[in-house]
Amino acid sequence: IFGGHIRSVVYQQSSKESATLQPFFTLQLDIQSDKIRTVQDALESLVARESVQGYTTKTKQEVEISRRVTLEKLPPVLVLHLKRFVYEKTGGCQKLIKNIEYPVDLEISKELLSPGVKNKNFKCHRTYRLFAVVYHHGNSATGGHYTTDVFQIGLNGWLRIDDQTVKVINQYQVVKPTAERTAYLLYYRRVDLL
Repeated sequence: IFGGHIRSVVYQQSSKESATLQPFFTLQLDIQSDKIRTVQDALESLVARESVQGYTTKTKQEVEISRRVTLEKLPPVLVLHLKRFVYEKTGGCQKLIKNIEYPVDLEISKELLSPGVKNKNFKCHRTYRLFAVVYHHGNSATGGHYTTDVFQIGLNGWLRIDDQTVKVINQYQVVKPTAERTAYLLYYRRVDLL
């Protein structure tokens, strides 16, 4: 249900590219950069080609290589993990409290897909609808409190769950971030499976 695959390709100067498939159950999205304001920005950053520094061959010769990750297989339920905890050089861990916009309806663009599957995935296989958001409250990675908003099908609406407190909320409250309520995990279901 949650399993997908990413394709990781390493490009080396005057050498054949090397590709590996890796399974994932959550897509971990780095949100550190000031340029990243939305889930779409974070997804585009995930698949951006990056240069790998200090790579040497067996003959100790330094060569230029780069790496790119693309989505090979999308799961029925896509879990996006916004990486809010960042390790500092001093050894501590700090929480990134920044607003990241996320839509209720998310379409995975073809540019995020591996070349071999770009044209095999119909739009309905790349379109997802949000059904749950997990929030972390607090500033520390070693403590805090978790709450969740869940779309309840029978109610045809959203519930906010905080320990034993459950209350009905509207969709606007789910997608509108606040300083004390920043999304940590986003759960999307493929629309053709609704």
